[in-house]
Amino acid sequence: MTFRGIADVAEDLDVEQHVLRFWETRFPQVRPMRRNGRRYYRPEDVALLKGVRELLHVQRLSIEGAQRVLRTKGITFVCAVGRGEATALDPLDAPDRIALADLSLEQRDALSSALADPVACRALADRCLAQAQGGGARHA
Repeated sequence: MTFRGIADVAEDLDVEQHVLRFWETRFPQVRPMRRNGRRYYRPEDVALLKGVRELLHVQRLSIEGAQRVLRTKGITFVCAVGRGEATALDPLDAPDRIALADLSLEQRDALSSALADPVACRALADRCLAQAQGGGARHA
């Protein structure tokens, strides 16, 4: 088993060392070994940190959002996110499963505008879903 120091892991993940130390305080699943005051990361620690980095820096989740993903989907899933094999923003996780391809250009524009307002977004999504389920006419 190969242990890696914090400098090596920070460089590999393209983050500063203090970021890794901060993540340790927010994600108790990250537990590097400590010897003589130094941190040594196991391969499974690095895999989890890659997933955390992907959730926070690429998929733009908040700390709370990344913690929720880790809590609900587990360490194996977050490691898969770090390898690029999964994404926390999976559209199949959306309860209504509205496909953008099923929306007219007008509906897509309205949805983009509504994303800034969650209440309006939900109302628009409900209307689109009702229209799709009711077989309403689509705009070309």
